Amino acid sequence: MAELVLRLRVDPATGRREVVVDYHSDSDALPIEHEDEHRRLAGKVVEGGLNGPKVEVSREEEAPVTGGPVAGEEGVREGVKNR
Repeated sequence: MAELVLRLRVDPATGRREVVVDYHSDSDALPIEHEDEHRRLAGKVVEGGLNGPKVEVSREEEAPVTGGPVAGEEGVREGVKNR
């Protein structure tokens, strides 16, 4: 299921307002499909589209995917049985 989240941020130092458009696509979407749909939806939100002179498009870096054991760590540890 795709999800579009709109957030309004205000930079406390400058007072500049930013509209953040987060888009989470279906897990089976290709990266280019995700980007195209994200831009299309964001363009609908921003008056005049994303090509206007006052619009800045940026992307935050994504955190690396984790889930497997770290190199050098054992996947399973055996405990010692006390008698």
